[in-house]
Amino acid sequence: MTAATVAGPRTRRTWQGWALGLVELFIAYQAVSGGIGLMTDSWQLPTEWLQRTPFDSWVGPGWILIGLIGVPHLLAAVPALLMPGRPKLGILAGYLAGGSLLVWIVMQLALLQEYYFLQPVIAGIGLVEAGLAYWWHRRIGS
Repeated sequence: MTAATVAGPRTRRTWQGWALGLVELFIAYQAVSGGIGLMTDSWQLPTEWLQRTPFDSWVGPGWILIGLIGVPHLLAAVPALLMPGRPKLGILAGYLAGGSLLVWIVMQLALLQEYYFLQPVIAGIGLVEAGLAYWWHRRIGS
C-alpha cells in the first residue's frame, strides 16, 4: 500500500477553487491598499461623510477595512490555493468572504448614508465570491 493510497485519492483542485482563491487574494490586496489610502488620506474623501460614525478622520475606517476585509480575505485564500485536500474549508471560507463584502457595503451605506461608485462593484464581487463557492461545492458534489 502506497502513501497516496493511505492518504486517500489525490484531490484535484477545480478551476472554481483557483478562481475563488485568486479573487480572495485580489480583494485582500485591494482592502489593504484601500485601508492605507484611507489612513493617508490619499483618496481625499470628505470628512463630512463620517458625521454619523464615531470617527473624525479616515484612519479608523482604514484600519477597519484592513482588519475586517483584508485579513479575512487573505485567510480565506489559504485553503482555496494551498490546501487542495480541504475543499470544504475553502468553500466555507468563500461563502464567508463573499458575505463579508455584502455586509460591509450594507453597513457602509447605513452608516455613511452616502453613495460611492465602488459600492455596487464591491457588492458584485461579493456575489461572485459566493457564486464561485457555490459552484465549487456543486462541482465536488459534497
